[in-house]
Amino acid sequence: MKPPEREEWVVVAEFTAFDAGLTADLAVSKLQGSGIPAQRMPTGSITGAFGTGMLPSELIKVIVPPEYEDRARDILAESEQEADNE
Repeated sequence: MKPPEREEWVVVAEFTAFDAGLTADLAVSKLQGSGIPAQRMPTGSITGAFGTGMLPSELIKVIVPPEYEDRARDILAESEQEADNE
């Protein structure tokens, strides 16, 4: 089965802080570890971001295929609650 095109994927999280790249990478890792295909947009990592002219506060989105949207949002909400309780 061919994976869906990224243009069809939906945004499940957005990050806009200095550490947005790291936070987005952690969210993607959490989703992928839960069996959900996920990517960050723009792609790349925080280490490569500064060499491309990307501002540290630039909006970074986490996207998933539409059929995983609800599950992804639940997982990210649970992760946020766990972080708040620590």
